[in-house]
Amino acid sequence: MDEISILVAIEMLRTNPTYHAAEVLRRNTQGGSGAMAAAKEGSPEHQAVLLLIGTWETIAVMVSDLKKKDKIFAVTPICHMHRELKDAIDFLAKNFPGFAANFTRLAAEYDTWLKKKKLAAQYESAICGGLHARFG
Repeated sequence: MDEISILVAIEMLRTNPTYHAAEVLRRNTQGGSGAMAAAKEGSPEHQAVLLLIGTWETIAVMVSDLKKKDKIFAVTPICHMHRELKDAIDFLAKNFPGFAANFTRLAAEYDTWLKKKKLAAQYESAICGGLHARFG
């Protein structure tokens, strides 16, 4: 797949009603993703955080072989969502080493891209703060 095709696929994943509902639940859960990961297995919170992380892991795998990622990095809230889901990833990785490794690797690659582009600090703050997040 080329970069544009992957962008379309990412948009479809992120605008799926089930993903959107999981993201709304994350935003409304006191303690955020970490609390969701610690919730009882099978609970709506636990299932929702697994769906969110699984979606971003899928996105990371789809993007991994691309040589150029500028368009994807410019409009996809990778650093925002990684920051929002990091507590859950860390919690779940205690029992599942390597959990969400592709997503974590993509977030690191994104951080390197931001530094390399030498974008204004305001841009970095806005994009990592969720400027493009819409549904997360």
